Amino acid sequence: MKSSKLLVLAVVAAAVVAVPFVMAQTADRSKATEAAQAAPADKAQSEAEQKAKRRAAAAAQEKAQGGQQSAPREEEEEEARRRR
Repeated sequence: MKSSKLLVLAVVAAAVVAVPFVMAQTADRSKATEAAQAAPADKAQSEAEQKAKRRAAAAAQEKAQGGQQSAPREEEEEEARRRR
């Protein structure tokens, strides 16, 4: 009777120690899996942001150049009208 109580106590103690250990390992695996799955999404997000920044910079530069070029074009059109 005493040995069965000790055996039950040993099994319970082993379970108390093993369960958190196993749960911690499982959590580490799931975090690693989530990180591996998130990496391509993060990369795609980063590339999309960089592309948007490049487009915005190109649009701003084009707008700035377009504003400078439209004035000479208007002047040329006015001169052409005067000549006619």
